[in-house]
Amino acid sequence: MPDSHEPAVRYFALIDDERGHPDGQRARRVTGLVRRTATQPAPTDEALGRDFEWGSTEYLQRFTPGTDESHEEICAESAERLIESWRASRASHKTERERPEPNPPTDEAQS
Repeated sequence: MPDSHEPAVRYFALIDDERGHPDGQRARRVTGLVRRTATQPAPTDEALGRDFEWGSTEYLQRFTPGTDESHEEICAESAERLIESWRASRASHKTERERPEPNPPTDEAQS
């Protein structure tokens, strides 16, 4: 439980609803994460960047939480799970890119 002296933080998952799947269903994909901290005199809004650092954003000022389909509020634990899964995915992709390319076949193999 957060310290009672710490401001409350709310997290919002940015949702990309994809349509047009053969079964007619919508696929939901989380494409970003925004948080709002209850600071005074105004809340502080931040978005998670590709570098996994929080940076200032005006997203929540442009879209009203709870009324727009493009995002939904999630709990802090879900936000942490999302961040960890993105970190793991990034690390996995980085490892795959760092693998050396196999040597091309040489003419010696044909002799």
